[in-house]
Amino acid sequence: MADMKNIERSQLDSDLLRTFVAIAETGNLTQAANYLNRTQSAISVQVKKLEESFSTQLFYRQPRGMLLTEEGHRLLPEARKLIAEVNRIAGLFSNKLSGRIALGVPDDCGLAILESSLRNFLAHNPDVEVSVRCSLSSQFPQAIQAGELDLALYLASPEEGQDDMLWQEDSVWVAHESLQLVDGQAVPLAVYDRECWWREAAIDALEDINRPYKVTFSSESIAGIKTAVNAGIAVAMLSVNSVEPHMRILTEADGFPPLPSSAIALLRHTKQSELCNAMESSIREALSLSKFTS
Repeated sequence: MADMKNIERSQLDSDLLRTFVAIAETGNLTQAANYLNRTQSAISVQVKKLEESFSTQLFYRQPRGMLLTEEGHRLLPEARKLIAEVNRIAGLFSNKLSGRIALGVPDDCGLAILESSLRNFLAHNPDVEVSVRCSLSSQFPQAIQAGELDLALYLASPEEGQDDMLWQEDSVWVAHESLQLVDGQAVPLAVYDRECWWREAAIDALEDINRPYKVTFSSESIAGIKTAVNAGIAVAMLSVNSVEPHMRILTEADGFPPLPSSAIALLRHTKQSELCNAMESSIREALSLSKFTS
């Protein structure tokens, strides 16, 4: 096992570490190369150079991607800390942003993006206060118009025409693996308890095939919906990236109809500011490394 404490500082290159983190977070050389705006062969050379510096293997190369070795897992948090410090020092000699920005993030699919984007944004802008509203995104357009939010990630229905779509993801029916569904009996359904296209989409899909259902649980949050599913008391519609262990996806073979996919749009208040520009860039950067675009 390599002793990373004994690596000479002259061997550490923040550019190599940025490449290492990009590959670790995407799990894919091609995606990391696209994100870094470099060729795949160039970042392969950088990985080799970094591994030689540490005299250890950092990745397992597999046909479908790159997996961290034990030493790679040890390096990842330290690499992130070093990059953040380099960014902080660079910020001392650049135009610093300050103030407050309000961000809306849907609670069912935005937390991973939020973590990555905030890490990058605050590393470059330590004097900025970020206020985050995590809730149903159906509330965000009104909040943007009222000036309560500066930026928001919005889950748009298939019928909505949003100017700035960031990505799309599939919707699926899910139930806990312990829930037994009996043919002919009403499907116990968990839905949002507010006006939301997800609620309507789930109900409409079942009604279109004349499958009986009964709303047995409602909640205003994705956490509540997942609680009902994990308790084995209800079936729900979730984004595919929100599916958790012990949940099983129900398909047409189980008697459940296809569901519309959702599109994620970036909403922005009409006022223009460097602060909003910087946060938007961090969100887009996080998305380029996110599992949602992999």
